[in-house]
Amino acid sequence: MKKLVHIIIYTGVIYFLFTGCGARSVPEINSSENKLVITGHGGVLRIEMRDANTVHIVRVKKEEVRMRKSLMVLDDGKRFTDWEYIKEGDRLTIRTKALKIIVDLKTGMIAYYTKDGDELLREAGYKLVPAEMEGEDRVWHIQQNFLPVEGEALYGLGQHQDGIMNYRGHDLTLVQENTKVVVPVLVSTKNYGILWDNYSKTKFHDGKSGMHLWSEAGDGIDYYFFTGTNMDRVIAGYRKLTGKAPMFPKWAYGYWQSKERYKTQDEIVHAVREYRRRKVPLDVIVQDWQYWGKLGWNAMDFDRSVFPSPAKMLEDIHKMHAHYAISVWPVFDTLTEVYRDMYAHGFIIDPKDGGKGRLYDAYNPDARALYWKWLDKNLFSLGVDAWWMDATEPEFSGKTPDEIAEEAKKLKDNYMGTWARYLNSFSLMSTKGVYENQRRTTDRKRVCILTRSAYGGQQRYGSITWSGDIRATWKVFRNQISAGLNFTFTGIPYWTTDIGAFIPNNPLGCKDEAYREIYVRWYQFGTFCPVFRSHGTGTPREVWQFGDKGTWAYESLVKFDRLRYRLLPYIYALAGEVTRNDYTMMRGLAFDFNDDPRTYDIGNEYMFGPAFLVTPVTEKMYFDNTYIGKVIPERLLYDDKGRPGGLTARFYNGQHFDTLVTTRIEKRLDFDWNDGQSRPEGIHQHYYSIRFSGEVLAEQSGIYTFVTTSNDGIRLWVDGRLIIDNWTDHGVTVNMGKINLEKGVRYPVKMEYYQTLGGAVTKLAWITPVEARAMKAQKMPPVKTYPVYLPKGAKWYNFWTGELFDGGQTVETPAPIDQVPLYVKAGSVVPMGPGMEYAGERPEDPLEIRIYPGADGTFILYEDENDNYNYEKGAFAIIPFRWDDSTGQLTIGARKGRFEGMLQKRIFNIVILGKSLKGGMERPDSTDRAVAYDGEKMVIELR
Repeated sequence: MKKLVHIIIYTGVIYFLFTGCGARSVPEINSSENKLVITGHGGVLRIEMRDANTVHIVRVKKEEVRMRKSLMVLDDGKRFTDWEYIKEGDRLTIRTKALKIIVDLKTGMIAYYTKDGDELLREAGYKLVPAEMEGEDRVWHIQQNFLPVEGEALYGLGQHQDGIMNYRGHDLTLVQENTKVVVPVLVSTKNYGILWDNYSKTKFHDGKSGMHLWSEAGDGIDYYFFTGTNMDRVIAGYRKLTGKAPMFPKWAYGYWQSKERYKTQDEIVHAVREYRRRKVPLDVIVQDWQYWGKLGWNAMDFDRSVFPSPAKMLEDIHKMHAHYAISVWPVFDTLTEVYRDMYAHGFIIDPKDGGKGRLYDAYNPDARALYWKWLDKNLFSLGVDAWWMDATEPEFSGKTPDEIAEEAKKLKDNYMGTWARYLNSFSLMSTKGVYENQRRTTDRKRVCILTRSAYGGQQRYGSITWSGDIRATWKVFRNQISAGLNFTFTGIPYWTTDIGAFIPNNPLGCKDEAYREIYVRWYQFGTFCPVFRSHGTGTPREVWQFGDKGTWAYESLVKFDRLRYRLLPYIYALAGEVTRNDYTMMRGLAFDFNDDPRTYDIGNEYMFGPAFLVTPVTEKMYFDNTYIGKVIPERLLYDDKGRPGGLTARFYNGQHFDTLVTTRIEKRLDFDWNDGQSRPEGIHQHYYSIRFSGEVLAEQSGIYTFVTTSNDGIRLWVDGRLIIDNWTDHGVTVNMGKINLEKGVRYPVKMEYYQTLGGAVTKLAWITPVEARAMKAQKMPPVKTYPVYLPKGAKWYNFWTGELFDGGQTVETPAPIDQVPLYVKAGSVVPMGPGMEYAGERPEDPLEIRIYPGADGTFILYEDENDNYNYEKGAFAIIPFRWDDSTGQLTIGARKGRFEGMLQKRIFNIVILGKSLKGGMERPDSTDRAVAYDGEKMVIELR
């Protein structure tokens, strides 16, 4: 065997025979302090050692090709030199303390092994195919083939709502879309990862012949291979390459209330005030779009006619100890000041066909600075706390991923190059601008960005990604879980979803028992997401909209809201681990149970931190769609001349009853003109109005509920009383109004409707007194169960009951509407707070320390100043807890660190499941031990 040659002293050239797909040639190996460059057989292979666990691979056709600076990977300027290699015949072996890499000099393919020789992954060929693209002098279609090991699972690639957990045997096209997020990172249960450093349209394939990654445009093949002793260390390798995830303010881990949308200053302030009046926890209120009103789309300013004093609004919200997030976009109305400023500086990307664009060039650092200038001037300086950066894909018209990629090419180049080359990375650059510029403005307020898209490295820019404009079906709900888990497997830790989905599946919305059921289940899921946020259109989302106090839906929502706040010390400590030690809070089961292959394909369960196994209920158990009334039969309707058989309908062009076109009798008031052809002749497709008039006969005495379903404006008078009034532009919405009618009496009725853009939907129904009594008598059905697989290698406690189960089995778990199947791993140490109405309301003292016996366990409590960036300067404290199950000892370690406002002395109420604690979320009546802690190490005997 030849002696290993240390790369730091080797400067020569080794010649060898390199055989690829063509004739034999004599390439050469050049070495430098941290890389090898192998030239020959018509191409160049560069192998750069980044650290003991990470290698950077580049394949190009010619040596002079210089790879462009990576947008994802950071270069700290350090060069790793602690590695060595040796050439033996047709094999080149590279070794570090963690890796063995073998290059087959006959084929040029690379195989990766652990230091002990266990195979991780091997290459299986590649392609560099010349491509012709407008705006590119030299570009290649690139493809790298791999052979994964049989039995391993592959996760990541972003957020894809296909219900797939393990991507072995599947294909994906990676193009950013609303509801689909591209992050070109794969991780394996073999404890390695691949970062594919390319920004163009990319395709992933895995089949019987192996796995490959293909991209449409690149200078060459460019990827990073990284390993770790477990999945957390793999993710740490990714973040070492691309940047750590900073801390969010503590309030960001509380509850976010949002909807589409709060239309006035009074409305949004009232929502916060109502949460405080009800003493229901809330930390963030969110302002969705159109607050700019007549100023134009994304003016980054408030229309003062509906938001007369934004500074006062923010002051009022802050006085109630809530925080304010606001929606901003990457596109602008051409009439806005910000557009004119952007355009004057050449920062708007126009179409190639000569039209005017609206998208700003986030790839240009000066454009990013100007974007921030307007955010700061009109919003941040007023006190805005968080940014909702919507449509950061950015949004292109098109249906399929391939069509979207082609649509993007119709734009002129961005600052860095063609859209073919940089298609998928816009969100990364746009969040970069806001993060870096806010950091330059102040370090007193942590950056908090919610965004609809992401790319590799975006975690370093204080970003949370949500799953886009989804619909409220049980299947879509189920698919959120695997989508979110695969997203966090890419190394970006913060992900969330619209609780209840953006679009309800029933226009009755929060008044529908079936929607209330899915909303409550979704809310339970949201409680155990990194960020806990409700949002959507079509129906209000505040908790009281789902029923009065004491009803099943209201009480369930409030219960889980309060559980989230009880868990804030646990969650904030996990956030500290994310930032300090590259932890992942929302964890696919393979993170912790890699040795249990039964977990590999489970996409509806996950760990929330080290303690909680969460299984959201994603199927209907209790309610079908609520009965929302029957269309009023024609025999009970009379026209405006008293004739039976329908109402008189007058049709006008113009949405303000401008020009009468025709009059006719409508027997059945249930129109859906989305086909664009069923309108009366002469009525325009858009901007028209209808007035219905006549009488309705009551067949019963009592309270009638009239129900209208419409898009755009609707109002209804019965017996001269206005009982429904929603005279606004809106999507398909159900409105209800009640009135007392006497049997046998005919009452005047008038309904008015206008339509703007889109198909017309108009419906008039009612719920009679008899039907209303039948609905009121409906009761919650008996409790059903939900199957939960408990991973092997641990024992599990039912959180609600305290019952203990062995792992490695599926347990039918009771799932009443106010409980999510929730298990706690034996050995867990869980800090729980006293419960608050908002984060930081008061010191978290006394702190309840829950111990779930049956195994040893540890936990590190992290605390800091809750906002600002002083933690980066060391202003934080940690307190370690260690439970020894065999001795019954709890060791509370010495506190390390300090920060302003830190509790020097505190009380820990220690409770052990099975003793003072029987289960559930409420504080037990007694504790097993209350200890006074002053920062010094303590050993507590609990048996």
